[in-house]
Amino acid sequence: MEIQKTVKEMYRRVDPHFKHKLLQVPGGETFKLCYQCGTCTATCPVARFTDVFRPNKIIHLAKLGIRNVVYSDSVWLCVNCYSCTERCPQGVKVADVMRALKNMAVEEGYIPDFSRKFLENILNTGSVYSIPKSRISRREALGLPSLPKTKLEDLKRLAELMDLSKYVESEAKKSG
Repeated sequence: MEIQKTVKEMYRRVDPHFKHKLLQVPGGETFKLCYQCGTCTATCPVARFTDVFRPNKIIHLAKLGIRNVVYSDSVWLCVNCYSCTERCPQGVKVADVMRALKNMAVEEGYIPDFSRKFLENILNTGSVYSIPKSRISRREALGLPSLPKTKLEDLKRLAELMDLSKYVESEAKKSG
């Protein structure tokens, strides 16, 4: 029922220009071709495990001008596997549309907390999540090669050049 409330709330916030803005964003050009067959959702590996991520519904909301779709955490669940794009009978580049929606959100200053945490972990460790010492020990016991080391200084320099610090909560902000 929570999702239905969210959708009803979104319908109250229609921006008739939103779909035209999305068409101008790189990756958003093909979303207008969607005729809601649902192939993208049926193909999506993420949609199999959650009712929150439905690519065809996200595209439908965007076509209706529901601009709040860019503030939906569900858009960020797309893993860009391109299964949907490969199977779309209309040639909609669904994964690219999801990326375009994410880019619009970032431009407006919105990034979900879990994505911020991923970015923070990447900048601190070179991985999306911190690999526990027990996993490293287990790999060694099994005779597996060590995991590749990330050149954190190169990663930090890249983050500095891209000004990524504005997207990550600093420890000072958390404690202040």
